[in-house]
Amino acid sequence: MSPTILWGLFAVLWGAIPLLIVGSLARYLWMKTTYAIESNGLRISTPLKSLVISIDNIKKIRRGKFWVESGRNYSATYIKLRIIYDRNSYIYVSPEDEELFVDTLQAINSNIEYSSERGL
Repeated sequence: MSPTILWGLFAVLWGAIPLLIVGSLARYLWMKTTYAIESNGLRISTPLKSLVISIDNIKKIRRGKFWVESGRNYSATYIKLRIIYDRNSYIYVSPEDEELFVDTLQAINSNIEYSSERGL
């Protein structure tokens, strides 16, 4: 092998190691999102931030495919739940068992509307 090919192979391997480390860290941070229903609040926690929403303030939950802007996404999937609360606030979540999650929230606040896009 020529030295040029060896240097190119070395450069590719040297660049792949940081990429693998960053990818592993991003996956760890993304997969550590937890949703907990505590008394009358929904706590959404990630390793970097946490948010508590009063269940009484939740107006509507909609299941669908959403393009998401940064800052409101607590979801790791493309098909997610959009929780609309307060006046115009909303967040995106993706609990493991969507049906149980929605049923539990509706048991606490029966005024929560739930809608789902068909064909998902």
